[in-house]
Amino acid sequence: MKKQNDKADELREHYNFDYGKAKPNRFASRFSQESVAVVLDPDVAAVFTTSETANQALRVLITTLENMAGAPDLIKNVKNSPAGVTATVNG
Repeated sequence: MKKQNDKADELREHYNFDYGKAKPNRFASRFSQESVAVVLDPDVAAVFTTSETANQALRVLITTLENMAGAPDLIKNVKNSPAGVTATVNG
């Protein structure tokens, strides 16, 4: 089925943007240089509603993993894993 107005859906080849009128990001001061933005899946975001709660839970997990046998290798594998890859503990 053909769209009624194909012309309106097309992007223009060139947009004129005056960078002289651009304003600094007003939200940039909220983040430090060391901050990393992470997108949570909806089910995880429902539990961890603030960065503080997510960080606290992750620190508990890190401490727990550090105390487990073979955990240094596990933490190293997680750090070096591409996105979407999970590491498991054998044992």
